[in-house]
Amino acid sequence: MQKIETNGYTGFMSKKEKFPYDLPLGTAVDFADGKFMLVVKDDEWNDEQLSLAKAFNVHFCYTADLGIFVLEGGPIDSSDFYFNIQDCDEKDVLLNAENLTVEVYLVDEENNICLKKSLTLNKEMSHAIQEMLRQQSQVSFMPDEFDVNVQGIQSAYEPFELNKFSKAEFVVK
Repeated sequence: MQKIETNGYTGFMSKKEKFPYDLPLGTAVDFADGKFMLVVKDDEWNDEQLSLAKAFNVHFCYTADLGIFVLEGGPIDSSDFYFNIQDCDEKDVLLNAENLTVEVYLVDEENNICLKKSLTLNKEMSHAIQEMLRQQSQVSFMPDEFDVNVQGIQSAYEPFELNKFSKAEFVVK
């Protein structure tokens, strides 16, 4: 596993920009508009919390046919994001991209983007993630089986414990 660090810091959003998708409070992951979006939506993000968000460690883990991003850093202790390529509208774009981009968003309850950070992964890191997702795309999930598998992993592991299944690790600053 290779670890990379880069400075894709976008920082605090001075002008309140709306997140383009309405999500419930909590976490969400998607690959849309040619990039992974890891979103943490909370009631509000205060200045102290945002000032702590200097860097996020991200692990892409793969176990039990599940692709899982684990996000840690700043005001986030450890959060897990479960990705299913079979539900991805841009599956072909994702699997054929030369370099994948990952964006981390902290969004408030009114859907304002309070913080956004972005990182474009190198080819090697992108390829490692794509290979795991190609494997996942070959798995035949029965209806609701993916959700049952997610519940099983969440029952067995705290998010930070999933890092032992890490296939790629990077830092978004």
